Amino acid sequence: MKPFSPMLRPKPLLLAALLLWLAFPSLAAQTKTNSPPSPASAPTNALPAQLEIPKSVFLIPTTPQQGKDPFFPRSMRLFTSDVVSTNLQPTPDVTVELKLKGISGTLARRLAIINNRTFEANEEGAVSTASGLVRIRCLEIRADSVLVQIGGERRILRLRPGS
Repeated sequence: MKPFSPMLRPKPLLLAALLLWLAFPSLAAQTKTNSPPSPASAPTNALPAQLEIPKSVFLIPTTPQQGKDPFFPRSMRLFTSDVVSTNLQPTPDVTVELKLKGISGTLARRLAIINNRTFEANEEGAVSTASGLVRIRCLEIRADSVLVQIGGERRILRLRPGS
């Protein structure tokens, strides 16, 4: 047998180029056919006109049979009905001894010393008394007296008692 001549031996590079050349026309034919999609295939890819988003509803149970707290499952705080009133005015202590010790400052900014604590008009603070600390509010500072509020009670403190 005769060996192949170099010209007749198949060349792998030439064979690959020939296959690519045959493949390109079929790809070009696929891209050129940009026809609109058929009406039967459109609804399968389309989104609904209005997407309905479900609303979450959270109800606080009133009995253990209705549910429990997911974070504290053993807690019974949801089922107790302890009502706490937080806006109650403290009852004024009528035995509170307040003494106006002095009035100072300018006419525009008056200061009053009540039981060794200095107050400005509309200032609130605690003063020490024989019965302990008492929270008062200085409402108005006049030339010789001061109007204060203790709890819900208003009092006038004078520099000289009896005047």
